[in-house]
Amino acid sequence: MKLLIRITAWLAVALTVLLSVWAVFFYIATTDEINDETDDSLIDYSDGLIIRKLAGVELPSDDNGTNNTYYICEVSEDYAREHEWIRFEYQEVFISSKSEFESARVLSRIFRDSNDRYYELKVAVPTFERADIQRSILWWVIALYVLMLLSVLCITVLVISYNMRPLKAMLRWLDAYSPGKKMPPVPADTSVTEFRLLADTIRNAAARLDVQYREQKRFIGNASHELQTPLAACSNRIEMLLDSPDLTQSQAEELVKVHRELQDLIRLNKTLLLLTRIENGQFPEISMIDFSVHVRKSAEMFCEIYDGRGIEVCMDIRAPFRFMMNEQLASILVRNLLKNAFLHSPAGSAVCITMDRDGFSVSNPGTAPLDESLIFTRFYHAQSSSEGSTGLGLAIVDSICRSYRLQISYAFSDGRHEFSVKKR
Repeated sequence: MKLLIRITAWLAVALTVLLSVWAVFFYIATTDEINDETDDSLIDYSDGLIIRKLAGVELPSDDNGTNNTYYICEVSEDYAREHEWIRFEYQEVFISSKSEFESARVLSRIFRDSNDRYYELKVAVPTFERADIQRSILWWVIALYVLMLLSVLCITVLVISYNMRPLKAMLRWLDAYSPGKKMPPVPADTSVTEFRLLADTIRNAAARLDVQYREQKRFIGNASHELQTPLAACSNRIEMLLDSPDLTQSQAEELVKVHRELQDLIRLNKTLLLLTRIENGQFPEISMIDFSVHVRKSAEMFCEIYDGRGIEVCMDIRAPFRFMMNEQLASILVRNLLKNAFLHSPAGSAVCITMDRDGFSVSNPGTAPLDESLIFTRFYHAQSSSEGSTGLGLAIVDSICRSYRLQISYAFSDGRHEFSVKKR
C-alpha cells in the first residue's frame, strides 16, 4: 500500500470518529440549551397560574392561541408525597387549535393552598421533534464530514506530494543505480533534515558498494588472468606425460581424468575472464548487428556438433532483428542461448527459434520449470544440468543484455523452456 493511500485512510477513520463524537456532543448541547430556555418559560408561566389560583383569581383559558396548554387537578396528600413537586418530561399533547398531537415539554408542579388541599398543575409547551433534530444534525454532520474529508484529503495530497518530491527523486535514483555504473549525484535538493540524512546514507552506501564491486571485479579478472599460464602449463605437461612410453594403462587412465578436469577448469577460467571483460566494458566497438545471420550460423554449427542426438532446428524468422552492439558479444549471446537449448534437449527433440523486428526467442523441451530467480545467476545448475556445464552461460547472456539494455526473460509453457531477448 502506498504511503499516501495509508495516510488518507487513517485520516478518513480519524475524521469519522472525531465528527461522530462531535455530533453527539453537539446534539446534547443543543437539546440542553433548548430545554433550559423552555423550562425557564414553563416555570414563569406556571408561577403566574399558581399565584392566580391561590389568590382566587380567574385562570386564563387553556386555549389562548399560543399552543401552550395547562390543566389543574386536585390530588391526594399521599400522591403529593410520592411524587416530586417539580418535574419536567416530554409527552405527546393534544393541541386543540391544531386538532393534532405534538411533542411538548411538560412541567408538572404540585402545590398546596391555605386549606391544605393539594393540586397538580401541568403546563405544556410544544417543542422540537427530537427525531427531526436528530435527522437534521445527522445530515449536516454528513455534509460537514464530506466537505472536511475532501478538503483535508486534497490538502494532504498536495502537501505530501510536494514534500515527498526529494524522496521520489532518491527512489528513482536507487532504481537506476547499478554498482560500477557512472551515476549522477544523489538528489538532495531539500531542506528537510531527514531527507538530507537519507541522501547522505544512500551516497555512503553506494560508494561502499562501488568500491566492493570494483575490488571484486579486479580480483576475479586478475585471478582468472594469472591462472591462465599455470593452467596451460599443467595441461601441456599432462599431454607430454600421456605420450611417455613408460606409462602404464592405469596411470594413463588417471592422467586422462586429471586432464579432463583441468580442461574444465581452463574453460571455466576463460568464461570468468570473459564475464569480467563484459562487465568492465572492454568491448567498446559497436555496429548494426543482424541477429538473423548469427542465429543461422550458430544453429548450423550446433546441428553438426549434436548430429548424433538427432536434434532438429525449426526457425520462424518473420523479420530480421537488428540492434547496435558489439558483434563479438552478439555472437556470444546467440551461441550461449542455442548451446543451452541443445545441451538440455533430449535426443530426437526440436529446438525452435522465432524472430521478429523486436527480438528473438529460443525454446527447447523440458519436464519442469526452472527457478526464475536463479537461472541468470552465476554457477546455477538445474537438477537436469548436463555434465561439463559451467553454470555461467546464462549469466553471460544476462550480463550482455544488461550492458546494452536488452531485456532477457524466461518462461515455461506447454512443456518447453523459452528464453526471449527483446528491445526495452
